[in-house]
Amino acid sequence: MFLALIGTGVTTAESAGPTVPEEDPVLKAGWQPVSERGGTRLYNRAVPGAAVPAALARVRIEVPPARLFAVITDYDRFAEFVPYVVRSRVVYRKNGLRRVSQHLRFPGPVADRHYVIESRDSYTPLPQEHWRIEWRLVPEPNRPAPDEAGITPAAFTGYWELTPVSGGAATDAIYSLHFDPGGALPAWLVTFAMNRYLPKVIDAVRARAAGSDGISPAPGSPAMPASSR
Repeated sequence: MFLALIGTGVTTAESAGPTVPEEDPVLKAGWQPVSERGGTRLYNRAVPGAAVPAALARVRIEVPPARLFAVITDYDRFAEFVPYVVRSRVVYRKNGLRRVSQHLRFPGPVADRHYVIESRDSYTPLPQEHWRIEWRLVPEPNRPAPDEAGITPAAFTGYWELTPVSGGAATDAIYSLHFDPGGALPAWLVTFAMNRYLPKVIDAVRARAAGSDGISPAPGSPAMPASSR
């Protein structure tokens, strides 16, 4: 995810900077625009006390939100489609809460990362229908003993927000991530890698949702409206 992405370069369109409407609510929340490519707007925002900023992407995906929700919460199969995930296993689930043990592997000399996250799901029908998936790193004393070599990240939080548009046939999605991998990687390199990684995850989720049949919300997820399944 880190060194491998450096060689991809920055396109001319990205270098010129994104064109962002003044009424963009993300700007009002303190996010700073970074780039715009292929309909994906990318932003960064400083995190108090952290060298690495958070990243956020906004994009419209031509897939219903309930289907995207099912893909995003399909943790046991992340290794099949999410970049750099080589193992992902739900170790606890109850009423929309899941603890997930994951292992990331990167090309080159960057060490593997392994960790446990706690993920919570919610579905809100009113005043505006939307789905939300948010996660955080599980504190060290509550993690299961690692069964593989690697480094535990210093920080890992994030969320997806999914809002139906086009009569429920498409989704306005927000994907935010704050990931400090720990170790000796410089902050500028991690920031650059994160800004390249978010669009890759969005592309992977979009392709999975558009190309897979029989996807259903994971056990323990909030109830989905029948019209969105």
